Amino acid sequence: MGKAALEGLAGVNQVENGFKNFKEINTVHYDPSLIKVKEMEQALEKAGTYLNTAN
Repeated sequence: MGKAALEGLAGVNQVENGFKNFKEINTVHYDPSLIKVKEMEQALEKAGTYLNTAN
């Protein structure tokens, strides 16, 4: 679900989907000059899938 919310956003180059401890984990490759982490968080929140961001 998170992957679908991020794919297609301007600046998001690739989303790798996986699972850890029964939770969906997405590794996002993006261009920070085109999209900010906060914008991606907002897209995930809108999709109802956002929990937190790990750096």
